[in-house]
Amino acid sequence: MSATSHALLSPSSSHRWINCTPSARLEEHVEDKGSEYAEQGTCAHALCECKLRHLLGTEDMESINEFKSLRDKWYDTEMENCTSDYVEIVWNKYQEALKTDPRAQLLVEQKLNFSSWIPDSFGTADAEIVTEDVMEVVDFKYGKGVEVSAVRNTQMMIYALGALGDFDLDYDIKEVRMTIVQPRIHNVSEWSISTDELKQWADTTLRAAALMAYEGKGEQKAGEWCKFCKVKARCAVLANEAIAAYTQHTEKTLISDDDMPSVLALIPAIKSWCTAVEDYATAQAILGHKWVGYKLVEGRSIRKITDPDGLSAKLEFAGYHDIYKPAELKSLGDLERQIGKKTFADLSAGYVDKPAGKPTLVTDDDKRPEINVNTAVEDFKDVQINS
Repeated sequence: MSATSHALLSPSSSHRWINCTPSARLEEHVEDKGSEYAEQGTCAHALCECKLRHLLGTEDMESINEFKSLRDKWYDTEMENCTSDYVEIVWNKYQEALKTDPRAQLLVEQKLNFSSWIPDSFGTADAEIVTEDVMEVVDFKYGKGVEVSAVRNTQMMIYALGALGDFDLDYDIKEVRMTIVQPRIHNVSEWSISTDELKQWADTTLRAAALMAYEGKGEQKAGEWCKFCKVKARCAVLANEAIAAYTQHTEKTLISDDDMPSVLALIPAIKSWCTAVEDYATAQAILGHKWVGYKLVEGRSIRKITDPDGLSAKLEFAGYHDIYKPAELKSLGDLERQIGKKTFADLSAGYVDKPAGKPTLVTDDDKRPEINVNTAVEDFKDVQINS
């Protein structure tokens, strides 16, 4: 199973701390609150492990119990099919490896140590297939928000280094293959590198960057690796770059068509930074921090019909029959306009819910009433806000 503790310089964040070496120490004391997505991924990973170990005849109670603890909340047909797709890919690769080398091994959830290149670093590989000449590392991704490529993927390269360290003495491995299986978006990405080239990268790039990152030294650099940084909302370098991107065209009255593509290219980074700043400031306001000139209010929310069958029956009983479009109830707005706001409110009582809006930070001149921060934490405990 994946370790519950995380190394300061984890392989999963390596793309960030290799490119921006101070980031690891800057993030060090920011609490990792986890997420629903991470818990769902843990459940899927546990199921993958259970299935592969069953095929190998090496069942493990730890993985079985972890899956059982999350099954009722997350297990569904999609997870069953996606994990089976992953297991089929790994098992087929293993069977092919056995044809070329009877000594081939398949290792599942193998703990790896990277301290030869990265101080105090460790991790767990989802699957490794080892033969005399070739070693393959396979990583399962259950997320579907971002397509992940195996090409020069530093997390995978670090996993490969750790696995090589375990088998260098028993096998003459000349090539390392890296495969990412992301079944929810039908992504299978593969990439190979020679063992010599991988070790050269580790000695010339990885080791130096890891040492600087461990010591908190080097230059802060903004880039696409900032996406999942825990402190990007407060990063002065990222702020300066975002603001500079906004101001670089201010000398011109209008941005030309030739310049527009370069402006469009900046939008994702600027949006990401703005969202991070807004989420951080809102989360702090919920915890009681007062930002000068701003207040916390209840944001807009969308009403929803909680019992369509019950509401339609009540409306029909009251004499309203043209309430479908055609096989389901019309929208709330259309029903209100047809029936009348007050009459509809009376008839729909108990059938329509309007949840609390997400806490929103606005300027003091906004007309909405300020939220009581003394109760905000409890009131909005189920609302997901990044901090």
